[in-house]
Amino acid sequence: MYTKNTRNPIPSPRVLVAEDDWYMIQTLETIFKREGYQVVTSQNGDDAAEKLVKGGPFDLAVLDVVMPGQSGLTILSRARESGMTVPVIIVSGQTKESDRVKALNMGADDYVVKPFSSRELLARTAAVRRRCESTAALPKRIRMGDIVADFETFVAQRGEASVHLTPMEWAVLRHMAYRGGRAVSRQEFNVHVLKIPAFIETRTIDRHAYALRYKIDMDPKNPRHILAVSGVGYRLQDFELLA
Repeated sequence: MYTKNTRNPIPSPRVLVAEDDWYMIQTLETIFKREGYQVVTSQNGDDAAEKLVKGGPFDLAVLDVVMPGQSGLTILSRARESGMTVPVIIVSGQTKESDRVKALNMGADDYVVKPFSSRELLARTAAVRRRCESTAALPKRIRMGDIVADFETFVAQRGEASVHLTPMEWAVLRHMAYRGGRAVSRQEFNVHVLKIPAFIETRTIDRHAYALRYKIDMDPKNPRHILAVSGVGYRLQDFELLA
């Protein structure tokens, strides 16, 4: 038995940004959109809480502590009490250790003190999402056209012929399959596959993606499965998850 991934584009990761300062809202929105996120914003705690419940699912929530209506900590507490497991990063100008400890004890996945750089926020975002990912969800086998790739035996075959993939190519392919067809940014590849900080600028992943195209799609100029996402990274298209 298997489920099929359609050719229709799968939405990028979604983040809820709740912050009462308009300038900070614009800054965070720009940062996350550059990483390929769909961004939903709110400047009011009550509105943010409603969006978190009714506007989901979200892959991440970034909550300010002090906002009109509910505070970010109240939203966090109620979300955890209701069983929501969405990763949450608290952003705040409150710098006391007791404030950070309180937020973490309430279920926050990280606490970022203002002011912060975009590199720091993205690195923390990648680390939080990495911790929250379940290895149980990693695919075991996939089919891409006439190729079957087995991530447990590291055997890929096109019919009776073997397709040789390097260890890094296996890792890149599996991570794209794990993301279910969503666009994977170069920064995410850095953290999850290359095991380097998100903010390091490198084109290493492009070489591995091109090699995969050559081996899997046969024609790298007209790929069917390994697609480039302009300004973001790559995604896997038209594949099946096998049991």
